Amino acid sequence: MTLFGYLFWGFVIVAIAFSFFMQKKFGTKAPDKTERQTMNEEITRNSHSNDRPRF
Repeated sequence: MTLFGYLFWGFVIVAIAFSFFMQKKFGTKAPDKTERQTMNEEITRNSHSNDRPRF
């Protein structure tokens, strides 16, 4: 491999390792839905059908 290849793949490996470290350190929680969002989802789920229009 050329010097460019070593630099490129080295950067890719460092970026993956850094992102893994940051994910473990800070982590992300599951998104919390508000009551309003949950209610709107339920209304949408019950009031809309995915049937094709019939002619």
